[in-house]
Amino acid sequence: MSTCHCFSGVPADDSYRPSGSFFEIAGLKVYKSTAESLGTKSKGSILFFPDGFGLARHNQRLADMYAECGYDTTILDYFEGDALPDIFMKYLPGTDLDSYDIFTPEEKETIRKIHMPSWLERHAPPDISSLIGKFLPDFLATVPGDLHVIGHCFGGKHALNLAKRGSDVASVVVFHPSFLEPSDTEHLKQPVFMGLAETDVFTPDLTSTMLSQLPSSGARYKLLVYGGTKHGFASRSDLGNETEKAMFEEAFKDGLRWIESGVCITPTAISNQ
Repeated sequence: MSTCHCFSGVPADDSYRPSGSFFEIAGLKVYKSTAESLGTKSKGSILFFPDGFGLARHNQRLADMYAECGYDTTILDYFEGDALPDIFMKYLPGTDLDSYDIFTPEEKETIRKIHMPSWLERHAPPDISSLIGKFLPDFLATVPGDLHVIGHCFGGKHALNLAKRGSDVASVVVFHPSFLEPSDTEHLKQPVFMGLAETDVFTPDLTSTMLSQLPSSGARYKLLVYGGTKHGFASRSDLGNETEKAMFEEAFKDGLRWIESGVCITPTAISNQ
């Protein structure tokens, strides 16, 4: 199940300048931000499965934040160039597009061409899982140490599936996942952190399923619901709003604490917004 909540939010500011670079692994485009490029010693690697906006600037910002804290972070474009444009966050599906004065005529035409049922069908979970399966061997060959997996929204399902793997995945962090089925949280082997929004159509079922399945899985886990938040808060918050920025920062630090012991200082990627 997915709703318009999966596609709302605030894009990263146009003034944000990413620190990483783009290239391909196994024929799929990635964005990678390294600790070394930000003057930090590498402590491990992160594979980031993004929301429906793929390699958009707000996801690059998150990758840069993790890199600043010492983790070489790679975002995978499993949409193969067909991710949603970030302007789509500002549009509420089903409303009159012509009533919006924030879009240019070109942007309105881009939004009109988006047919969500067709888009979701093109990027069905089995197809994405197949792409990840082909990508992983080549990617893992580039990872020298511990690998942690992070999934936001659309990517949460696929991050959890990697928690079923053996020692090549050290931990998994998931925020406001969508499209989950009960089987996605069965037989987990690696430590899993899941952060959920208070206002999110997915949260009631997720908390019930997680609490009924995870205790018997044998895996270490932590489940948090962030009060006063809505779906997408850990990715696409309005950093010009002090309350939303605070919850965004808290979620980032909670995920980082799950990956390592200790607390990272606030990265400049958000302190300068």
